[in-house]
Amino acid sequence: MNANELFRNKKAGVGFASIIGLAFLGFVAGWVFLIPIATAAFLIYGYVAYTKDQKHKININYKPTEAMKAIARREMEVNKEKERLMYEQRNGEIKV
Repeated sequence: MNANELFRNKKAGVGFASIIGLAFLGFVAGWVFLIPIATAAFLIYGYVAYTKDQKHKININYKPTEAMKAIARREMEVNKEKERLMYEQRNGEIKV
């Protein structure tokens, strides 16, 4: 009995080709529907957990002290000096 006779007579029930077809359809359905749904579910769960955690977070506002302002000014001066040196080095004005 060859494949044509099996499909014509339908004596074998579910044929080998239909099993491969069902496996392919299952694979396609998994990639098209199940994986995106699972991804969306995990993203929603993560967002809900994140918002729950944000409710229990304590925010502290404070005014900077004079020492903190001095440190910030010094850091800005150092950054300006660094940028100036990098600019001069790039243009070849400083020979290192």
